[in-house]
Amino acid sequence: MVEVRAGASFYIGDETSPVAVCTLSSFDLLEQLAQAPIAGRLAIIGPLETENVGLERMLMTLLERPRIRWLIVCGDEHRGRRPAQALASVMEHGIAADGTIPGARSKLARLSMLGPKHVAAVQRQIRVCDLAGVHDIAQIAEAAEACLADDPGEFTERVTLPKPEAIAIPQQTLRVREHDPSGFLVILVDRENAQLLVEHYSPDGALLHRFTGPDAESMCVALVDWTIVTRLEHAAYLGRELAKAELALKQGLAYRQDAPLG
Repeated sequence: MVEVRAGASFYIGDETSPVAVCTLSSFDLLEQLAQAPIAGRLAIIGPLETENVGLERMLMTLLERPRIRWLIVCGDEHRGRRPAQALASVMEHGIAADGTIPGARSKLARLSMLGPKHVAAVQRQIRVCDLAGVHDIAQIAEAAEACLADDPGEFTERVTLPKPEAIAIPQQTLRVREHDPSGFLVILVDRENAQLLVEHYSPDGALLHRFTGPDAESMCVALVDWTIVTRLEHAAYLGRELAKAELALKQGLAYRQDAPLG
């Protein structure tokens, strides 16, 4: 039996298992594998989408779990980013002092927090079973059984992982301190037509544009494309208010700009 950890995109199975599975960018395979009988005998099942941040997080996860000794890589990688190829390069060549990955085909392939000593520890801890491109659950399960049978035991080396200090942000209210030179916006919910409405006024109060759209994301794209917003704090404010308006529209709540939903 596996469980989904809150806020995570991976599955946890048997934390004493020596085998983890990476499904690359194949989230459908991840879901199918999580429901398969073998899932309960795996330590973790997760994706790998990027050749930098995603790869680094995966390597840190492996180092945090010294009981994991095998990593089965299956599914399809993002062809533009080539995370599976970057992973293979890390395991074969390690990383340079500046974090770049020798042999990686993506120019964005680099680690920003882990150093060569951390990667060397991963190389000693993890054996990779390369099934990239494979989606067959039975074949993946067969490989997992072989890895389970070849368990070298817990990795006994301990590596201190870098953990940047979190910046604590106190509770505060977003306020637009200065008016945007392009004018100001009035956000409304058009329930009759099931859409959002944004009116753009000049600084002196003349109506310049009226935008209608189905959701906050679409409206934000349009307002950026039209250069309606020119200040960062105004853009942050606009995103917050449009998200509130979309939620009000979908859930039948009352919406009033700058006021809590009710």
